[in-house]
Amino acid sequence: MLKHLLSFIFIVSCLSLPAQKVLQIEKYGSPKTQKIQIGQYLNYQLKDDDHFSEGYIENILIEDSLLQIGNRYVKLNDIEKLRFNRRWAQASGSSLFWFGIGWSGFAAIGTAVDGDPDTSYQWSDAGVTLTAIGLSFLIPKLFKYKYLKLGNRKRLRLVDLRFAPEDWED
Repeated sequence: MLKHLLSFIFIVSCLSLPAQKVLQIEKYGSPKTQKIQIGQYLNYQLKDDDHFSEGYIENILIEDSLLQIGNRYVKLNDIEKLRFNRRWAQASGSSLFWFGIGWSGFAAIGTAVDGDPDTSYQWSDAGVTLTAIGLSFLIPKLFKYKYLKLGNRKRLRLVDLRFAPEDWED
């Protein structure tokens, strides 16, 4: 009896789930897809445009192939490129910066307290520090974004994952 009651509650709760409309990125010959849902951030470039626009997807109109992004409607076929942030670039830049500071700090403290008058802070320590700090600013600039050019092998598609009660009838 308890199994039947739990099954009934599960089925009723599943029927009240919100509908899903997604923007899907597909690659030719690959079963893997990436789904972008309503409410997610999108950074895109339109055809015949030289700058990127951005915003949150507020609605997906599947019948008209439109995305509502902010107060603007964008046709799916007009999107030429997508741009995604690479979080590892910022994290590695920050890590390299603190590595360089730590290297120089430990080298300076080590030579000050080791009690050996023949050791001193060397140019190689400064070189490691300057290289690490320089790379900490360069890597986030060079690798900040991943670009996805849409065309022959990659495409966008709007997918409606809703189930209507009329779909259940045969």
